[in-house]
Amino acid sequence: MSFKDILAIVVSGRDVGALNTAEALAAQQGGAATAVLLEVQPDPVSGFDVYVMSEVWAEAVKRAREGYAKEKAKLAARLNQSAQPMRLRSVEIPQALAGPRAAVEARYADLAIMDGPDDALRRTVFEAVLFGAGRPVLLAPAEWPGACGRNVVIGWNASREAARAVADAEPFLDRAERITIVTVDAKPSWSGHGEAPGADIAAHLARRGLKVEVRNVDGMGRDDGSALLEECAAIDADLLVVGGYGRPRLQETIFGGVTQRVAAGAHLPVFLSH
Repeated sequence: MSFKDILAIVVSGRDVGALNTAEALAAQQGGAATAVLLEVQPDPVSGFDVYVMSEVWAEAVKRAREGYAKEKAKLAARLNQSAQPMRLRSVEIPQALAGPRAAVEARYADLAIMDGPDDALRRTVFEAVLFGAGRPVLLAPAEWPGACGRNVVIGWNASREAARAVADAEPFLDRAERITIVTVDAKPSWSGHGEAPGADIAAHLARRGLKVEVRNVDGMGRDDGSALLEECAAIDADLLVVGGYGRPRLQETIFGGVTQRVAAGAHLPVFLSH
């Protein structure tokens, strides 16, 4: 199994991590890659003076279009110089609809790749794709050179979302040289981890012919996301596989959560499914 149809979602010309990773994975997996540039336009405005507000909005749209014309030209030039062919498509969309439109685009690919959600717009697009596309999402750090999946960490908490992520990550796991299952402060439980945290998922992957190692990490007061990222750094992992948003997004926003911590602070590509 492999990712044959890879989509890089680009919000601006600085989203080089997504492009590098899409190119590398397409070459590695023998697939095709497409870059879709979201030309995000200002939302229509309203106010007491409709004429004045419409003038302001029209000018803002004009400037945005001029900016994206330059972005598209630069992006096309970059892709033309790439050794790995990548199609380019652009979509003009109001900011309020950028997330839903990106999710629709991602439904017609095996994997959607984005740069890390380091601002409000990228986070909105990321969450819309994760929840609305029915496809896994790979977040690539801006400085990431491209290739990943040689040394894989699975962040395992015995949840439905984690199980979904492991299943969706099969094209990576089948090619990995090393796979480490990492749990954080895990306790035996009949409703989750079973008698030995990590043992059941390790046995499942072993039945698929994969060799895995289990590490049960003491959080030592760290949040789970930080503990996972530090463990990835300690073993020089180049891909982290985790389930996305095990709790409702409102709770994650109020209390924090693994998804937010990992998405915001990852130094390596992160593969998420929901």
